[in-house]
Amino acid sequence: MEGLTLYGGISQVDVDQGTAAHSGDAEEKTFGAKYAVGGFTLGYQWSEEENGRATTTTKYSNDGYGITFAVNDDLSIGYNHYESEQSGATSVTEEATSVQLSYTMGGATIVLAEAQGENIGYSTATTADLDATTLSVSLAF
Repeated sequence: MEGLTLYGGISQVDVDQGTAAHSGDAEEKTFGAKYAVGGFTLGYQWSEEENGRATTTTKYSNDGYGITFAVNDDLSIGYNHYESEQSGATSVTEEATSVQLSYTMGGATIVLAEAQGENIGYSTATTADLDATTLSVSLAF
C-alpha cells in the first residue's frame, strides 16, 4: 500500500537479580504506523516498557497519535495527542496534546504551537497540569 510505513522494535536487557529491587529483566516493545495520502499524514505509535523493578514504578504503557495537513507548499497544521500510564506502587496517566501551525516563506519559517499537559511527571498535583504557547521564527541564509 503506497504511503504506508509500519515499524516496530523489541529489546530485552538482562538486569542483575542480585538485589531485592529487581525481580526481572528490562523489556521494551514499540509498534507504529504512518500513512501519508495527499496533504494528510496520520501516525500512531504504541510502546511499553517493563523496567524489571520489584517495587515502585514497574511499567510504562504509551499511546500517541498525530495528524498533519499541508494546506499548500507554505502552510501546514497539525494535531498530536500522547498518553503514558505509569504502573507500580501507584498508577498515574500523563497526557499531552498540542496543535501546531507552520508557515514557510523563502528562507523564513514561523511556527506557532499550543500545548496542554495533565499529570506531567506522573504527578496528580494541580501544579502538574501545564499549558504552553510557543512561537518560533527561524531564518536560513
